[in-house]
Amino acid sequence: MFVWLRRLFVGVLALLGLVALVLFGTIYYAIDQLTPELPAQWRETALPERILLDITQTGALAETRANDPVALLTSGFDSQPTLVETLQAIDRAARDHRVGALYADLSHAEMGHAAAQELRDAVQRFRAAGKPAYAFADTFGEAGSASAVYYFASAFDEIWLQPSGDVGLTGFSMEFLFFRDALAAIGVEPQMFQRQEYKGVVEMLTRDGVSPPVQENYERLARSIFDQMVADIAAARSIEPAALRSLIDQAPLSSQAALQGGLVDRLAYIEAVRSAALSRAGADAVPTPLGRYARSQPDIQGEASDIALITGSGAIVRQAAGSSFSAETASSGRLVQAIDAAIADSDIEAILLRIDSPGGSYVASDSVMHAVGRARAAGKPVIAWMGDVAASGGYFIAMGADRIIAQPASITGSIGVAGGKIVVQGLLEKLGIGHDSVSIGRNALLYSPTQPLSDSGLEQFNAQLDRIYADFTGKAGQARNLDAAAIDRAARGRVWSGADAQAMGLVDDLGGYHTALAALRTALSLDPQAALNIVPFPPRKRPLDALMDNLGGDFFGILTQLQTLSRVMAALQPVLDQAAITLDPAPLHLPAPAAR
Repeated sequence: MFVWLRRLFVGVLALLGLVALVLFGTIYYAIDQLTPELPAQWRETALPERILLDITQTGALAETRANDPVALLTSGFDSQPTLVETLQAIDRAARDHRVGALYADLSHAEMGHAAAQELRDAVQRFRAAGKPAYAFADTFGEAGSASAVYYFASAFDEIWLQPSGDVGLTGFSMEFLFFRDALAAIGVEPQMFQRQEYKGVVEMLTRDGVSPPVQENYERLARSIFDQMVADIAAARSIEPAALRSLIDQAPLSSQAALQGGLVDRLAYIEAVRSAALSRAGADAVPTPLGRYARSQPDIQGEASDIALITGSGAIVRQAAGSSFSAETASSGRLVQAIDAAIADSDIEAILLRIDSPGGSYVASDSVMHAVGRARAAGKPVIAWMGDVAASGGYFIAMGADRIIAQPASITGSIGVAGGKIVVQGLLEKLGIGHDSVSIGRNALLYSPTQPLSDSGLEQFNAQLDRIYADFTGKAGQARNLDAAAIDRAARGRVWSGADAQAMGLVDDLGGYHTALAALRTALSLDPQAALNIVPFPPRKRPLDALMDNLGGDFFGILTQLQTLSRVMAALQPVLDQAAITLDPAPLHLPAPAAR
């Protein structure tokens, strides 16, 4: 009986897996045939003769696109452009005689402060070309702060606000939760260690509040970013910094208070600002979404140097190339593969390495940094360009580049290491769950969550953290040409704003995309106005190709789960066979109901 049930169960799962593969394969084949060449879906040639460029943003701009056929299927080909595509389109629009004005509805936008600075720079370049820019929001934060979004809006010529809206320019804050006591109450003990005193990433597990060194570090970081925001908004809105600080302390501000304080220019609904922007764009101007404009004709025409754009976004993980559709992690396998492909491509002259990552695996970070070194040794300059965050492992990757570019509000540094394990021995005891083990080797149970570290294990953990910290600081000192004393002042786990990181010698230049392009031209000994062709690496694939690549790895985890199930069933086979021998021959008889 159990043999038959097992075979039926596995057969049903296999059939479901096969049906899913065939179904998805058919759908993606159809998509593939509709888009035989991926660039075709990015190219449209029929644009209006006169354009009002609409850069309305919903949510946060993604750093990159996954080779995800499901995303292509569900969102179509009109998904919101990435940050780089947005910057490229705005810069192109500044030079395009057809584009008369810029408009943005920021009602539902989200962004970090470094991203706000990046977009501010692009809008200011657009305005420097003599073209007006209009921003609108129904509210800048409803029951919440929207300081970064307003920071971006302040770069526009005019800010329009819905009469019922607010301006939530409340400042800059950082909040933290601490779980030590809650974990202790359920019998969980975090055994965590850090190098050095400013590396506060594990304090949420080991303390009930921020330690004094970390508090000091975070206050400096917050003050740096806040002061940048105040200075930039005050200059853009022609408000005295002291007056602006007073307005911030009164925020959130009603629409009337924001108007009187000079934070907005007009109170009106969305159709009014659209009409005003259209009139400034010129007669017969047509509102054109940024996505459509970005997908039109290629920006680069004629001779241009090809630059590989390689993006590491999200936590840095040890993962083989092509093993996941996800664009939310920086896979060391994918990044190394992309760098190696750029090295091998004779058309690629340099690499622009975009980093937006809080860090992650030390080994994975080291693998990527080593690949960056190979690119430089092959004669291909590498410029690192930081996003909102390029800290810890994110900085580890960046420091191998020829030059590091960061926005003043980028969060970077965190040269340090933290690690340990979670011990659940007390939790198991509370639940009445017993555990035992057999081990050979003094540290065989070093990483076991069922028992605390022994004296030997504690020694091993601390030695490992010391080794990693020495390696990190040593490589940082060598890469940045800083002596031991200078590295010690910059490291010990401290996080820095981009502006402070430059002062500490960890960053070369403050700026964004435009600054990174200038650094690339300098590295290649090109004219300051030389054309550059930015090529995403690895190149995006057609939907069917992406699907087949992932089938070669693990399709949504189905193959892995089926393999695991197969191993479990094989291990249980003797038990099931014995059960079948014992129970199958005799039918099961229920006793007759007792007479009443």
